[in-house]
Amino acid sequence: MIRKYDSQRMYRLILKIYEAYGFSTSDSEKIAHILIYTDMHGIESHGVQRMSMYDKFIQNGKIKINSSPEIIKETSVSAAVDAHFGIGQLNGIYSMNLAIKKAKEHGVGIVTTKRSGHYGIAGFYANMAAKQDMLGISSTNSRPGMVPTNSTQPFLGTNPIGFAMPAHPHNFILDFATTTVPQGKIEVYRKLEKNLPEFWVAKDGINPIHDHNDKKDLDLLRVPKSNVGLTPLGGISELTGGHKGFGLGIIVEIFTSILSQGDTSSENDGSNPAIGPCQSFISIDPAIFGSKQAIINRFSDYLQEIRELPAVPGRTIYVHGDKEQLRYIDAKKNGIPVDDATISEIKLIATRLGVPFKEYLL
Repeated sequence: MIRKYDSQRMYRLILKIYEAYGFSTSDSEKIAHILIYTDMHGIESHGVQRMSMYDKFIQNGKIKINSSPEIIKETSVSAAVDAHFGIGQLNGIYSMNLAIKKAKEHGVGIVTTKRSGHYGIAGFYANMAAKQDMLGISSTNSRPGMVPTNSTQPFLGTNPIGFAMPAHPHNFILDFATTTVPQGKIEVYRKLEKNLPEFWVAKDGINPIHDHNDKKDLDLLRVPKSNVGLTPLGGISELTGGHKGFGLGIIVEIFTSILSQGDTSSENDGSNPAIGPCQSFISIDPAIFGSKQAIINRFSDYLQEIRELPAVPGRTIYVHGDKEQLRYIDAKKNGIPVDDATISEIKLIATRLGVPFKEYLL
């Protein structure tokens, strides 16, 4: 069952949990903010639902609490960062702030980050730039999940791309996995005991798995070199455009693992603690092309033209960021929706760490 929880109470609980792990109050606030931001914008696959996974990584040492990112190569418009296996959210904030700083000074800032961790939603970091009237782009690779077109074995990660640009009445934010759905979406459906739409997950590269009770096959999604994987964006066939999602996944690898000289998704199978995700962060100042405000205003008008196009009867035309803004408004008023299984996971973590769960969530 899904219930709604007050976002501020949930935020304080998460903050206390990360302080209990050993993170500073400032860092715990940043981590908690990103997780709550994610749920408040309706992306339940990457919000507090991910805390159980992070807990395992902290316990097995894959996330190093006292680690800090380090610049290992730098130019006026670029930087290569080694994150030294710190938690992904802190690495992401550091790296995008660095890209934004360079864009403010030189028009463009590009940062690659290797040996990082799962950083949540790519769109959060892209929107960091948009909040400062810049274009923002962020992407990350991950453990193998995507089955390349005509392959029977996962090789690429879900490899999401986040893009954001300032606009009125709110920023344009596009954040999508290059698989049909992210791994976290599968986890949410299984917790809710909902069957999967066909061709989210494929066995042997072509046979759909949609029964949420198919534990034998679905549990293979995280097993290296198994015959079960997520389909590329577009599905399993070139006829439906699956090769395009596959290609986008490779582009993400270029901007993350290849340029950073870090680990590719195929190398990050979870067996080696010295291997971690790679990420990229790009910020572009529109002012290098002309009047910044004129560009933002024209883009805002363009988006409004799309919203006002003739719509299919009974449906509304949304541009990217509209639905998330509506969900944010609702979450502020009515709380964030979280499933019972995730709440049970958070309660176990809090209890083990000595954080008074009931003081924050009743």
